[in-house]
Amino acid sequence: MKIGSDGYKQAVAEHFGRRTDYSRSAIHARLANRLVGLAEPQPNERVLDIATGTGFVAIPVARLVGDQGKVVGVDISAGMLEQAAKAVAAASIGNVELVGADAEALDYPLGSFDLAICCNALPYMTDGPAALRHWYSLLRPGGRLAFNCWAEDSYATGHLLRTIAARHGIRVAMVGRDTGTPERCRSVPIAAGFVRPEVVVEPTATFFSAGHLETVLESAMSNPLYGMTTSETRRLNDLRAEYMAEARSSSTWQGVDAELGAYFVLAHKRHPSA
Repeated sequence: MKIGSDGYKQAVAEHFGRRTDYSRSAIHARLANRLVGLAEPQPNERVLDIATGTGFVAIPVARLVGDQGKVVGVDISAGMLEQAAKAVAAASIGNVELVGADAEALDYPLGSFDLAICCNALPYMTDGPAALRHWYSLLRPGGRLAFNCWAEDSYATGHLLRTIAARHGIRVAMVGRDTGTPERCRSVPIAAGFVRPEVVVEPTATFFSAGHLETVLESAMSNPLYGMTTSETRRLNDLRAEYMAEARSSSTWQGVDAELGAYFVLAHKRHPSA
């Protein structure tokens, strides 16, 4: 499969290729475990793990579907896939196939999968609604989709960072506009053809602590998702002390604790008999 070669997708691939600590991320592990639990993979199912990363979803799902099931983990980053391959080998799992591919242009036959899971990655798609329509086509009738995202103005996606940057005339892109509210989390899958969407809303602090805010600045400055120019990144770096002071403040901790910003979405492909 051909990996998308445009500048943004190449930047995303390179960004994650540099993330050698990703497999140790407690935040991503907790989100993946929750999403897998809600998706409820069944024995013998074929599962598409979109943006598989280092295997946070693929490995537990492979155990749940069993030897007669299969997990296909796709990712645009060769570095992520290399880490995933090591994790799969260490877990002694034989029913995971890892594929370098652009998740928005997969060429599997229609109806190939029982379940598609996209963990922590939908905002990285260049066209989220179109991606959902494409994944819909890859599911069998009655198949399921599961994805997670954050509230559009969540601390987890840079609320504090955007607030401070705006004071100094620096634009930091808002993440997840397509699905950043519970209402949009329901309407976007419906527009793609899915039925019976369910949105589970949980506290941000269940997965993300105020202490993790200290890493958001560093990540944002190197992450193409935030849409900053080199000049804006330099200016933002100069605000590091201001950002850290507010990230460590009691009011910020209280804001994270009070936020209901973690969304988990389940939807179904219509069955002809329904």
